[in-house]
Amino acid sequence: MASLEREEKNMISLETDRLVIRNFCPDDWQDLQDMSIHYGASEYAQYDHAWPTATEDVKGMAEYLSTSDQFYAVCLKETDKLIGFISLGRSEEDESAFDLGYVFHPAYHGQGYGSEGCRAVIDHAFCELGAQQVTSNTAEANLPSCALLKALGFSETGRSTASFYETPEGEPIEFTALSFSLTGDKWQGNR
Repeated sequence: MASLEREEKNMISLETDRLVIRNFCPDDWQDLQDMSIHYGASEYAQYDHAWPTATEDVKGMAEYLSTSDQFYAVCLKETDKLIGFISLGRSEEDESAFDLGYVFHPAYHGQGYGSEGCRAVIDHAFCELGAQQVTSNTAEANLPSCALLKALGFSETGRSTASFYETPEGEPIEFTALSFSLTGDKWQGNR
């Protein structure tokens, strides 16, 4: 009974004009696989951890995401097609701070879905979860992601060197990672 209460307590369903943002379910695996394949082929995948694309691996990923309160499926309201995901994890160092992450299927880039979905999740963090700050990180070379964060009101707070992949010769591909932050006061002032 306690686990049932926990599941009900942590369920999320946010709606925007065009999107439904909800908890993942294991049946999301096919859309998740399609997104993983296309994202992995995109120019921005080199700045992220590798995503699984094999069917059994993606099914396992969908199962894992469905058990977490940190990952949200972003679906088109009209069709319930999963077009992306947003993560919102509470900071281990500061209970009032959350870290925002997002990935959208490349076929849906440039249509405002990232902005629309992230706004809803950020609003949820500040208004419902008691966040005082939301942080995010992206590669400096990922210009669309940097532009999105700035449009949402985030300010750049730092730079570091990072790498996730290796070249065919076994060398790391290093890149400049940018850290961003948004305070609750600034969010409320921009609403």
